[in-house]
Amino acid sequence: MNSCQWNTRIGVTAGSAIVSLFLLLPNNSNAAQQTGPFGLQGGVVSDVELAAMRGRFVDGRKVAFFGIRMRTDWQRQGGRDFNMEMRVNFDFGRDRYRPHMTMYRSRNIGLSVPSEEVLQSSLDNVSDNGALENISGVVQSIQVAGDSNSVHNAVDWTVTDSDIVPDTEGLIEVGDTGTHSHLSDEGVNTQVSVDAEGVGYQVDIPDFGSVSQQITRSQFSGGNILQSTQLNSDLNQVLNRIGLTVELSSSLSEFRPNGVLRSLNHLRGL
Repeated sequence: MNSCQWNTRIGVTAGSAIVSLFLLLPNNSNAAQQTGPFGLQGGVVSDVELAAMRGRFVDGRKVAFFGIRMRTDWQRQGGRDFNMEMRVNFDFGRDRYRPHMTMYRSRNIGLSVPSEEVLQSSLDNVSDNGALENISGVVQSIQVAGDSNSVHNAVDWTVTDSDIVPDTEGLIEVGDTGTHSHLSDEGVNTQVSVDAEGVGYQVDIPDFGSVSQQITRSQFSGGNILQSTQLNSDLNQVLNRIGLTVELSSSLSEFRPNGVLRSLNHLRGL
C-alpha cells in the first residue's frame, strides 16, 4: 500500500477567558498588490519565497474516489457524550463524467423536526458577531467562556493508490437536499445542511455551546473549510475532525514502479 498523509492540528485548553482563534492563509503585506476579479487583491510571491515552498498535486484524470469525513466528539459534564459524523463520497469508478455521489450522517441524532419549531439558544458570553460568514479559506475558530474546557480541531489529507472501502457503520444515507433539524431526547439540536453551496452541520446544546463544521464554496473564494466551537460552560471536551481522502487509479502506478508515493515525491512547487 502506497499512501501519503498530511495533517494540521490546533488545540486550546482554556480557563476563565474568552479565546478567539482564526487561522487564515498567510498574507505578505510587503509583496506588491495586484487586483483580480471582483476587486480582490493578492500579493505577488517573490522568487525567493517560491524557491522555499514545497507542494503536491495529483492529476484529476487519475482520481478514482474522493471522500470527505466530518466528525465531532463532544463530552460534557458527567461523562455525557454526543457524537456527530457526516460523510460525502464521490465514486468515479462507474462513470468518469458522472461520478456517483453518496452522503451519510449519524443515525442517532434524534427525530426530525421542523426548523421553525427549534428554539435557538443564545450564548451570553461568546459571539462571533457574524464575522465567520465573511471569512474565507481554512478557518478554525475557538471561543471559550468557562473553566476546564478542551477543544481540538484537526484537518488531514490522505492520498493513496489502494482500494478504499468507505466505513458507513452507524450512519444513515442522506437523500434530501436542504437544511434539516433533528432534536435528541436531551434537547441537542443538530442541523444538517446539504445544497449546491456546500455540506456541513451545526450542533447546539442549550446553555453549553455550539459546534459547526462546513465545507462550502463561493464565487469569490472558491472552497472554504470551517471548524467553529463556542463554549459557554465548564468541563467540555470537544474534538472536531475533517478528513479528505483521495484514491488514485492503479493506472498511475504503471508509469513508476513505486506507485503514487514515489510520484508525489517528485511533484513539487505547486
